[in-house]
Amino acid sequence: MLLGIGLHASLAFFPAGWSVTDNTADIDGWFDEFFHAVHGFRMPVFFLMSGFFTTMLLRRRGLRSLLRQRVTRVAIPLLIGVFTIVPLVDWVSERAATVEQQMEGAIISGDVEATQKIIDDGFDVNTPRHETSTYLHLAAFAGYPGIVRILIDAGADMQAREAPTGSSATATAVWSGNEEVADLLVAAGAPEERSPGKEWRDLDWFGMGSEFRDEVRAAGTNAKATGPESWIDRFHHLWFLWFLCIFVVGYTIAVGIATVVRRAVGRDRVLSDRAVTVLLWLLVSVTLVPQFMMGASGEEAVFGPDTSTELVPAPHVLAYYAIFFTFGALLYGLRNQNGDELVDTIGRHWKVVLPLTIFVVLPLGLVATFGYGIAPDLLNDWIPAMSLQVLYAWGMIFGLMGLFGAVLAVERRGVRYLSDSAYWLYLMHLPLLIVLQDTIRDWDLAAEVKFFGLCIAATALLLVSYQLFVRYSPLGWLLNGRRTPT
Repeated sequence: MLLGIGLHASLAFFPAGWSVTDNTADIDGWFDEFFHAVHGFRMPVFFLMSGFFTTMLLRRRGLRSLLRQRVTRVAIPLLIGVFTIVPLVDWVSERAATVEQQMEGAIISGDVEATQKIIDDGFDVNTPRHETSTYLHLAAFAGYPGIVRILIDAGADMQAREAPTGSSATATAVWSGNEEVADLLVAAGAPEERSPGKEWRDLDWFGMGSEFRDEVRAAGTNAKATGPESWIDRFHHLWFLWFLCIFVVGYTIAVGIATVVRRAVGRDRVLSDRAVTVLLWLLVSVTLVPQFMMGASGEEAVFGPDTSTELVPAPHVLAYYAIFFTFGALLYGLRNQNGDELVDTIGRHWKVVLPLTIFVVLPLGLVATFGYGIAPDLLNDWIPAMSLQVLYAWGMIFGLMGLFGAVLAVERRGVRYLSDSAYWLYLMHLPLLIVLQDTIRDWDLAAEVKFFGLCIAATALLLVSYQLFVRYSPLGWLLNGRRTPT
């Protein structure tokens, strides 16, 4: 939960389409690597832990108590957040958006009126976009002919090429599968990408990015929605609570089926510890299946899982996190051949696993993922990249289990307090962080100073609010149970 503050703080310091782009933002900095490193393991760890403690609650308190606890700690906070935190994030994001971000949103969502108004207010359509592309390239990708016509009429540079691929706007339209847009561009003087007598569909790479285009269009249209009717379909950073609700329902069904089977065969357990252990390692390898589907199956270079914040989650993202939840659920109480609990021994080689994962697997994974152009070769690029990403996620999980087992095996009051507060800090950090990012975006300070200042300031302010208004209040009881002042 606490890593989420650093994760979202880093987004302002490299081109990421975030609500706030700092004046120091640069693709050559270390912030994007930090983001990928954290994103690659943070939520898999969370869902594995969630599955583990779900089984713990079931065995210690029973199914009814488990469901009551999950409703209280997960479903109700999500419901409250939908009508408080989600609209608050929308509100601060809209006020922090620059004219460039407003233009991007208008183009992606196909909003002709908004695009025209921004241009009429003086926006230069040839303003560099993220220093690597143009707004004409974005419009060619999105594929709305009306938007492209507006940009052409406003004097968009027809010969501009995107770095580092050197692609023209016409090539982007073809890759995205937008024939009408490609025709418009060529008629206006953009480069012709076809040989004489050829149709757009005759090009080998025609439409390769169409699936990704549709995802971006849907996200852009969704982001433009406002009002209560839109909140339930955009959970923002609260999406993990919705996933947990889904997993608990699935877990309950699985427990019911297992109970019926046990009664039918007349045994206390359906599977032996050895069989469950084999199933665990099978789950590790199965992670490759949904991982291969990330980034529209390689159409977009992404490190770690895709993000799905909608009411109906992306199936491959749901399946991906379900694997980690299931692993954790099966891990609780499982013993090895020596009779030791597997959770205590699975990370015993952390002193080797963690450094190898961070200093070898992570760099190799980043190079494999981002070391190709717009259309990667599946066999030579995407399969190695995704395999390394899976290896990184599980390596971090097993390494951190060993590290924290060694370091935090003894109760510490400060750690317990931080653990209790982490839920509140994560729920509330995003609107506060966006406001802080917007406040300091133009300050003449080094990016590192701003980044660490954001993390410290946001954490400190939220800790104060937790102590004063949450910890011993009904809201605190809802999130963490009753705490008695000492």
